[in-house]
Amino acid sequence: MRNGVRHLLGAGTGLLATPLIAAGFLYYASLGGGWVAVGVLAATMIVAGLLAGSRISPIASLVPGLVLAGLAAAALARVPGVVAPALIPAGYARAYAELAETWALVAGCVLLAASVFPSRWRGAVRAEPPQPPEEEAPADPPPPPLPRRIPSRY
Repeated sequence: MRNGVRHLLGAGTGLLATPLIAAGFLYYASLGGGWVAVGVLAATMIVAGLLAGSRISPIASLVPGLVLAGLAAAALARVPGVVAPALIPAGYARAYAELAETWALVAGCVLLAASVFPSRWRGAVRAEPPQPPEEEAPADPPPPPLPRRIPSRY
């Protein structure tokens, strides 16, 4: 797969995974505890781990990493309208504030760190097709045979 196509698919994957990760953290925070909450958190971390894997484009982990780290930075800087925006339903306001102040920073930094390595940005090395052998120039004629050894009388 070419690098451009790989990065385009990675960007689409990152755009789809960003709300899934955020919803997983919000649902975990709204449940408050128990086995279901742990299962939701584990599933969210599995999605984040798949994005941080080395087989897909680093843009897939860069997009949600930037969004989550930006949300955490804005919440820690107390930017007005980030911690308690009017668009969040009342039932999710506490969970959103917890996401913005705790999990978003950790998950964002992990996803951003996974995107830093230069080897993830390079494409796979393609094997070159075998080249047909070049015709060689005729070699020099073989040297003449050595003279036979004459036995000695002594």
